[in-house]
Amino acid sequence: MSKRIGVINDLHIPFQDQRAVLLTLDVFKTIGIDELILNGDIVDFVNVSLHGPKHPDIKETLQDEIEQTLEFLQLLRTMFPKIKITYNAGNHEFRLDRWIMQKCPSFWNLVRLERLLQLKELDIDWNEYNCEYKVNDLNLYVQHSPPSYSVTAARASLLRKPDTSFIYACTHRRDYAILQGRKGLYEVFMNGWLGSSYYIDHLENRFSHRAFSFTKNHEAWNKCFAIIYDFGTTHDIKQFNIYDDYSCVVEGSQFIMPPLPVKDD
Repeated sequence: MSKRIGVINDLHIPFQDQRAVLLTLDVFKTIGIDELILNGDIVDFVNVSLHGPKHPDIKETLQDEIEQTLEFLQLLRTMFPKIKITYNAGNHEFRLDRWIMQKCPSFWNLVRLERLLQLKELDIDWNEYNCEYKVNDLNLYVQHSPPSYSVTAARASLLRKPDTSFIYACTHRRDYAILQGRKGLYEVFMNGWLGSSYYIDHLENRFSHRAFSFTKNHEAWNKCFAIIYDFGTTHDIKQFNIYDDYSCVVEGSQFIMPPLPVKDD
């Protein structure tokens, strides 16, 4: 009897694609996942970025970012009250630590994201950036930042870490590579993202993705999620595309998320 482990990453709350997120959670709830891994950049932290000023149209505050991320985690625990949930910090979660270290070091270790997000109360495990999280007894690790960010990131990362399989995040692109190693086949997956897209949504007729409007190559980003099928000593990994109509096909069933009500600004 296999276990199903859901893997999602790069929501970049409060700039997540809520429709894609809810579709993914509906899939996980329907098929019955046994574990959930949040592989980094769940929160964006645009307000503590050291890469320059934020987009002038962005109105969300640091408090908004924290509160909306907490609401998401509370939703997860409500939907999945008994499963193990693991949160791997990504480079965007690390933005808060870097900001404190550079701007107000006296607050170091006093303001901790784990406490702000109430992870202990929600019974969510926390791993510091950029850990290699080992999945049960498998030769499989889940890590946010890959060794390579190239166009062929999966292949390049696999060559840099041979004889181990990984699921990575961060590039916002779906990618895959496989290699015959010394003791078998090894795979690397780049797991796309669940953020909002930088174009006019032709289904809802509104702009989104303001936080990434200056980012290059966003047209190559893919929305998807992964499921690990854990058989004890072996495993299988499936990635599932989220299509433009917010549908996906998982285990022979089609899932679709209807348009969400548009909130007034």
